[in-house]
Amino acid sequence: MIVKNLDNTHLAQIVALHEEAFKGFFLSELGTSFLKQYYKAVLKNINALNLGVFDEKNQLIGFAVTAKKSLGFNKTIIKENFFNFFTEGLKIIFSRPKAIYRIIKNLDKKSKDVKNDSGEYCELLSIATHPKKQGLGIGKLLLSETEKQLKAEGFTLLALTTDFFNNDPVVRFYEKSGYTIYYDFKTYPNRKMYKLIKNI
Repeated sequence: MIVKNLDNTHLAQIVALHEEAFKGFFLSELGTSFLKQYYKAVLKNINALNLGVFDEKNQLIGFAVTAKKSLGFNKTIIKENFFNFFTEGLKIIFSRPKAIYRIIKNLDKKSKDVKNDSGEYCELLSIATHPKKQGLGIGKLLLSETEKQLKAEGFTLLALTTDFFNNDPVVRFYEKSGYTIYYDFKTYPNRKMYKLIKNI
């Protein structure tokens, strides 16, 4: 396995892996076209760290996408790629109109009730391992390499969000990796989440 920085040449593999790893999740349900626009926007943003793990055949088997500054990151990529997201939004309005409202409501993954969350930290936006490659340490490798590269650039805090319910193995994985629960919160419409954070 080898870790590489991802760029636009890896876009199709990233989207395919996202769809494979996150079947039934909200972003996956928005469709391949939306995912392409989202990851394309992230890949070209200078404040994103995009890492992939490749096998001996140069196939992407895991990836991690991180915002170097959490505060306002998603809003920024939408502004920078407004026409593309607007076009995708029109498609979604006709196919799943309620989904647009959910996207807008969930642009910031934090609780409005937590006064001390300034968003002044890096945030792991997405981390995925191919379902057929589970148990090989890919997630651990991605997390460790992400932390290493962020630390080398002078960043000190990395946060992430994960589901609250029925997610004990994932929460334990992050806690064993040094993350602590910052707080819990709900995303629209009623999905309870943990925000975890680590001093890297």
